[in-house]
Amino acid sequence: MTTTTRTCAQCGRELPENARFCGQCGAVAEPQSPAGPPPPAAARTILQVASPQAPSAVAAPTPVSPASAKKTMLGFSAVPPEVRPPAPAPPAAPLNRTMLGMSSAESLQPRPAVPAPPSGRAPGLTANPALAHKTMLGVALPGIAPLRPGDETASPPPSIRQPPLLAGPELPIVPAPEPLADLPAPPRPRFVRRRGAPLAAVALVAGGLVIVGGIAIAYLYGSAPPITVQPRVSPDGKDVLHLTCDARSCKDGTVVDVGGTQATFASGECDLALAEPLNVGDNPFALRIDRPGMGRDEILKLSVPVAYRVRADITTMTSDHPAVTIRVQALPASEVIVDGKPVTLDLQGLGAYALDESAAAEGPADESRVVSADVPYVVTPPGRAAETGTVSARVAIAPLRVDAPGPRAVVDEDHALVAGRAAKGAQVTVAGTTVTVGADGAFETTVPLPDLAERTIDVRSGTAVLTPREVRLVVKRVAHLTDEARTFEKQRLVGYDAVQKDIAASVGQPIVVDGEVIESRGSGHRTLALVDDHRGCAKGPCKVRVIIGKDMALAPGVGLRAYGRVGRAVAAPSGETVPEVDADFALRARR
Repeated sequence: MTTTTRTCAQCGRELPENARFCGQCGAVAEPQSPAGPPPPAAARTILQVASPQAPSAVAAPTPVSPASAKKTMLGFSAVPPEVRPPAPAPPAAPLNRTMLGMSSAESLQPRPAVPAPPSGRAPGLTANPALAHKTMLGVALPGIAPLRPGDETASPPPSIRQPPLLAGPELPIVPAPEPLADLPAPPRPRFVRRRGAPLAAVALVAGGLVIVGGIAIAYLYGSAPPITVQPRVSPDGKDVLHLTCDARSCKDGTVVDVGGTQATFASGECDLALAEPLNVGDNPFALRIDRPGMGRDEILKLSVPVAYRVRADITTMTSDHPAVTIRVQALPASEVIVDGKPVTLDLQGLGAYALDESAAAEGPADESRVVSADVPYVVTPPGRAAETGTVSARVAIAPLRVDAPGPRAVVDEDHALVAGRAAKGAQVTVAGTTVTVGADGAFETTVPLPDLAERTIDVRSGTAVLTPREVRLVVKRVAHLTDEARTFEKQRLVGYDAVQKDIAASVGQPIVVDGEVIESRGSGHRTLALVDDHRGCAKGPCKVRVIIGKDMALAPGVGLRAYGRVGRAVAAPSGETVPEVDADFALRARR
């Protein structure tokens, strides 16, 4: 591929193929003709343009080696050829570059047209087959090169004029750019002083805040925790978490919830009952704290470790032998003492101690009674110090009164009427059979007595919240009450005067009351009679209140003989204190 070298017509600078003006002198470049097939090597010539003052003096063609034909040399002669001898032909080696010679000022004057040579080539152009690939132009300067071949006389330097570089139309000159405008000097640099606190001061202040904050956090968290938990046992034997919180953090009305069970803080404390008992070991909990108003709600996760637990079990109060059972669960090999007595643990660390409450849960009572028990204990886990405490139990026992028959009754019939009164809504069983209870708690039923013998009848009553109470009746069936009276007389009896001296010491002693009825009244299915006793009385009147466990119509002045036992002391209608006798049976006496 042949590349056509393109140079500036004014300064000789090599130009890119598509350049429209010279970047060195600003001359407008002629547009390049479309590239066509390169001419044959013989068509390329080496051009030498002579000065117009010597059109006839054309330098002889200079042989050029094929190697030097790769470049172009241009020469311009402004001095007539007769002034100086013809310039020697340039060596072949420099043809690798472009040489551009400028004539003196004289050569810039207009020149007459040079007639075309007969060969049809431009004046001053000589073809050299050896240099056919490039073009060489030479420009002779006055005083340097001879103007004419063979003339060594130097001509005076003529005035300098700008001639056309090549024959042809004159090329336009791009005007010089405008001079640089004087811009105003930039303002003086402004030095901005740094404002604010120095970095070292900021670091010191930040460090101080961190230290103060750490001290505050250490002080706050080093004090008592916001919520403390202590496991306890309620009086009814249920496990309770006793929560203590700072009153400023847990204001009154703060609600704590565990598994649906809630409690409300008051003065920084509350008791949260647990649905399930605590176990020995770690017991995890998630406390949901709901503070009133805009207070912060949170979920507090904690674990309650339990090395042992001692609780009161009141379910055994409903057994045949009512009792409050203290149950102990501790690590195996622990030593346990309850109520001053050692408790043996099994291999699982379980033990129990029973408090007999039969006296409180048995016998008649017109009102419910609360049984309270505070039992001390000492537990020594293996490898740890002994820990002491007190377990408490509170249980309410239902009321129950049996009007008929009495605690000990003797009858000469084949049945016994059992009647009494229980709490409203109570469930009553007589001899194991459920009986109907009225709206006011009254009940009655008949118990058959098929044999002449003594029989025990249990009457039991309780409610959903009240522990059952039991009254045990002993009923004896005999053939004749008079025969039973003679048998009763054979006992060692106590007299009225002895009972009156110390009624409390005479409770339970057998006694026979024989006298006239002062007054009487019925209450349910029993009869209350105030009798003036003549037996064992040194000086009358000797008043005794007799309770008969069946209905008897007794008018004042009627003689009555009652066989029974001394009970409690009661107040007579007249105001004096008299003994009360529970009669096993009573007979009318003739006077």
